[in-house]
Amino acid sequence: MTLPANPIPNLAPKRVVSWLPTREDTFLILESAAEAIFVTDREGCIVSLNPVAQHLIGRDRDLVGHLLHDLFGCVMQGGTSGSLCPLEQTAKTGEVSILSSHEWSRPDGRVVEMALTFWPRVQAGERVGGLVVCSDLTGEREAERDVQRVARLAEDAPNPIVEFDHDGSMLYVNTAMVVLMNHLKAPEGQLEAVLPDHLHDILRACLQNEQPTGLVEHHVGDRVLAWSFFPLGTAGQVRAYGLDITADVALRRAKEAAEESARAKGIFLATMSHELRTPMNGVLGCTQLLQDTSLTHQQRQLIETMHRSAEALLAMVNDILDFSKIEAGKMTLEVADVDLRALINDVTTLVSELAKKKGLAVSAQIASDVPSEFRGDPVRLRQILFNLLGNAIKFTERGGVAVSVRILADAPKSPDAIVLQWAVRDSGIGLSPEQQARLFQAYTQADTSTARRFGGTGLGLMICRQLVELMGGTISVESTVGQGSTFSYTTTLLPAIHRVSVGPAGETLGLTTVEHTGPLRVLVADDNEINQVVACKFLQKLGCQVEVVRTGREAVESIVRTAYDAVLMDCEMPEMDGYEATREIRCREQGTARHIPIIALTGHASSEDATKCLQAGMDEVVTKPVTLQTLRAKLEGLVRDSKR
Repeated sequence: MTLPANPIPNLAPKRVVSWLPTREDTFLILESAAEAIFVTDREGCIVSLNPVAQHLIGRDRDLVGHLLHDLFGCVMQGGTSGSLCPLEQTAKTGEVSILSSHEWSRPDGRVVEMALTFWPRVQAGERVGGLVVCSDLTGEREAERDVQRVARLAEDAPNPIVEFDHDGSMLYVNTAMVVLMNHLKAPEGQLEAVLPDHLHDILRACLQNEQPTGLVEHHVGDRVLAWSFFPLGTAGQVRAYGLDITADVALRRAKEAAEESARAKGIFLATMSHELRTPMNGVLGCTQLLQDTSLTHQQRQLIETMHRSAEALLAMVNDILDFSKIEAGKMTLEVADVDLRALINDVTTLVSELAKKKGLAVSAQIASDVPSEFRGDPVRLRQILFNLLGNAIKFTERGGVAVSVRILADAPKSPDAIVLQWAVRDSGIGLSPEQQARLFQAYTQADTSTARRFGGTGLGLMICRQLVELMGGTISVESTVGQGSTFSYTTTLLPAIHRVSVGPAGETLGLTTVEHTGPLRVLVADDNEINQVVACKFLQKLGCQVEVVRTGREAVESIVRTAYDAVLMDCEMPEMDGYEATREIRCREQGTARHIPIIALTGHASSEDATKCLQAGMDEVVTKPVTLQTLRAKLEGLVRDSKR
């Protein structure tokens, strides 16, 4: 191929130029050079240096006339002649000497890595000295070390790293990826087995969006890997980071299984609670009604025994439900007014009949400085005391049981709380130290024969401990075998809020509504025939006119046709449950002045179920089994409010 005569167009013809540098040219070259340059004589003394060299050694130092070797201490291997100064080598041979790397400590202590080139100076064919050019390699070497460190980070990383180009071809895999492949026995060259499915789609989306992806889980062998993909700037490449989350996935699955088990257990316990309370409602209701009829002495004894047995079964159901709440972390406390002396009197009255049959004395002593009223959870305070008193009577054959309450003197003083010290003492069978150590654990009693001799679930004291701790207190026991036990616990209560009554003078809220307002017309909605019978008998005993329906749909239709004073609404019925029926009734009442009182009847005893009833539009909640006194109080309050 023949090249054109003038391959570069628009270029003037070449001219011959002759140039010999002047002293000024040499000075300009030295001054403008980017490297440090030293000029020496034939003995190696510095005769001149440029500004960069002056800056390198320190602007306040004058080294003209000093030996360059004394400044840098440069040496190089000279074969058989041993170590020589490169400048001396250049002076002897007239050849250029190069020292590719030399570390030198500056006067300020900073170590500088340099490359030095030693050139001979020749005048009129005679060597007259040298020219030393120093290049600072510190920044360059540091950059190289940074690159190496980054490379080692990827190579030494414990997790797999892979890089891809824009076509999805692998550019790099680190050692951890190779180790993983060997562990999984993946076929050689088939890295895709370790990477997520639809890899090309993931890479394409990562590059198009210019955003990293979230974690993509991939199961391979006995491992679970989580991959994340990051675009590498404008290089059109993607880096993938793998993370072994096998243990995390196993933990997550175990957690999900535990939560599912807890949900299933909660549903089971709630269902069993409802299913047990429904027949118990019939048993307790019928025995209560039978006690008000003409009975022989033997019949009355049998009825009372049935009633006590049903109440004991109800207590066991309540213990199991409370235990399930504690396990699920859903046990909560209410805050309401508490008449302490009335509460203690009620509990001692409840247990007095059992104590009387065993010939035991029950006493209560409240310190004079203990206020009469507090704010706390009266139901749970009653439950703790009733449980401890019941246990004390159960395990005591002679003597008595005593309750004492005082303000804990050494408790931190606080205007927002009062700490009470409670004690329940008995003269019963007592406990050994080993029995005391495990007494407050679930399903634990003093020994294996305790349940056979005295009965119980073994949950009562554990529930008491949880309730006491929720009230900011502690519970303990002191006991001697054969000499009785003392259970002590503390509770933190709020001071009472003393309200001033603003009602009209002489106004009373006596429980007389049912007797003095004429027969109330009440609708009972319940699909269980036993519950229907109990509810009807209770209401008739209160002087009410009663009608019964079996479904929520029938309840809605009956209310449309008839004006009732109140409704007893079972929550679980066929066709339409009580919640849906109540919402339908409230929907129909909108725009009218009518609001029929609705009392929920439910076998579920949790606060969540009570809240569900109220949110559906029910006015009150009664938990089965229903008592005549409770039903009377609820009806009177609702009807009285509806008449205002």
